Amino acid sequence: MTITFNCPKCGFVCAFKDVYAGRRARCLKCDQVFIIPAGDNQKAEKVKPPKENEDPLGGFYEAVFKNTLSAIFNKQGIATLVFVLLVTALRFFTIHLDFSVSIRSAYGEGFSIHIPIGWAAAFFIWGGLFWVYAEIIYSTAFDVEFLPEIIFEGGGGYVLKVLGSIYAFIVALLVSLLPAIAARLVFGWFGINSRWAVLLFVVLGLFLFPMAVLTVSIGRDLTMLFRFDYFFGPIKRAFGHYLFIVVFLIVVWQLQYMSNNYGDIKGRPVSIIFLNLFFVLAIQILAITAMRIMGLFYRHFACYFKW
Repeated sequence: MTITFNCPKCGFVCAFKDVYAGRRARCLKCDQVFIIPAGDNQKAEKVKPPKENEDPLGGFYEAVFKNTLSAIFNKQGIATLVFVLLVTALRFFTIHLDFSVSIRSAYGEGFSIHIPIGWAAAFFIWGGLFWVYAEIIYSTAFDVEFLPEIIFEGGGGYVLKVLGSIYAFIVALLVSLLPAIAARLVFGWFGINSRWAVLLFVVLGLFLFPMAVLTVSIGRDLTMLFRFDYFFGPIKRAFGHYLFIVVFLIVVWQLQYMSNNYGDIKGRPVSIIFLNLFFVLAIQILAITAMRIMGLFYRHFACYFKW
């Protein structure tokens, strides 16, 4: 069922599925943020943006260190947490399952078929995780103190969410790395092939990536990624807090890089396998924490965001 109503600011006709009733959304015409009403033609409640001269909300680190565990392990969001941990465990056991099947005739001729089960599983698992990550950032930014409810809308709906999430994260990464890509091309024209020549630009891109992810998760408009003034305003005015986010994400990424999947340790004792699985699941809790921290950054410093 679809809920149809008018934007409370410009009157534009908006339509959302009824499963999204009570959630925040943005008008496609005027960008007004509102609460989706429960039925057709009901009045949508405006969500007032912060005033430009409003001071930042205090207590950022307290919200990070004191409230995060209770938000992640809150019973209202337990279904989302279980989903994240289950797909992470599935990735642990399936990512290595790429193999080839050889088909040969009686005369010895034949061919091989590569079956990338692990790649396919990783694609849909990471896409689902990216979708949940974006929902966590968005809900945390708007004062939700538990993991958001995830709505699959059937198998087809999940596929669309996976494709959209992967696309958004890839675009965010590419836009962040545009300076590095441009520098690599320029250095190539001058015959400079050293990797260290573009290292500074790669570091800059990785530094900007959390802001890009935050933008696509909350703003939900990929064109906003090309407004670099949106990036540097909040970073400049809350540099220490943003640097904390960058460092935290780097630590999570490094731990993820160090982790083993089942294919790396199969044949080892069961205790070793389960210790590695526990490590992978613990990293996922840290990843959820990182997404929550990004949402908290917007919540506490919303007055620095032009959008």
